Amino acid sequence: MFSIITPTYKRPTELMHAVQSVLAQGINEWEMIIVNDNPGDDATKQINNLRDPRIIIFENSENKGVNFSRNRGLDNVSKKSEQIIFLDDDDTLAPDALSALTVCINKNSGPWIVTARGSNTTTSNTIAPFNNYWYSYLYDYLVTRRFKGDATHCIATSLVNNPNHPIRFAHTIKQGEEWLFYSELGTLTKFYYKNIVTTLTHGYDTSGLNFRRRSTRQQLSLIPNLITEANGRKLYTSPLFWVYVMMRTIRAFIK
Repeated sequence: MFSIITPTYKRPTELMHAVQSVLAQGINEWEMIIVNDNPGDDATKQINNLRDPRIIIFENSENKGVNFSRNRGLDNVSKKSEQIIFLDDDDTLAPDALSALTVCINKNSGPWIVTARGSNTTTSNTIAPFNNYWYSYLYDYLVTRRFKGDATHCIATSLVNNPNHPIRFAHTIKQGEEWLFYSELGTLTKFYYKNIVTTLTHGYDTSGLNFRRRSTRQQLSLIPNLITEANGRKLYTSPLFWVYVMMRTIRAFIK
C-alpha cells in the first residue's frame, strides 16, 4: 500500500487538485496523509466532506514548517504501509502514476525508486545522464550534480521507518534542506531512476528556499545547523557529506 504524505499551507484550491489526482489513480491501495500547517483555517473542509476513509487529516497546533509536517506524516503511516511518496500540495500525481510505480516495484528495482517530475507527462524537469540506472544521492546529486532537478521519490516504508533508526527531515530547519533526509537514505542504498513523469508540477515560488539566493551571511549561518542536524545520522560519518558541507561554505562567498 502506498502512503502519500502531503503537507499543506494556505493552498485550499491546489490541495483539492492534489487530492483529486490521487482519487483518480487506477490503484486503490493507498492512504493520503494531509498535514495542515495553518491551524484554524478551512483548507481541508472540502476534503473532509469527501468522507473517504483513505484520506487522513492532521492539523498542527501552530505553524511548524514543511519538515515538521512531513515528519508528522511519517510518524502516522499505517501498519499496512509499504511505500511512501511525498506529494506537495501544489503538485498532482500523473494519471496512472501509482500503477507505473507498482511495475517498477514488482521488477525489484530496489527500496528507493525515483521518477521524474514535469509540467506534463512527456516533459521531464528531471535531468539524468542515464535512464534505468542506479545513482548515489550523495555523489551524483549533491557533489557532482550529475543528477539534477526535482523528482518523485517512492521509498520503502521499512527503510524510512526502521524502528532501530527512523529517518526524518531536519528538525531545526523549518524550510528546505530536505537533502539531509535523502542523504541519510543514500548512506543505506542507491536509488533507481526511471525516466517517466509521475508527478505534475504546476509552478511554485522558490525565492525563499534556494540556498544560492540567500545572502552570504544567511548561507553561512545555516552551515552550523546542517552539521548539528547531521550529528546522530548515518551520513555524519560519510566523507561525501563533509565534502558537500565544504562546497556549500565555499559557494557562500561566490556570487
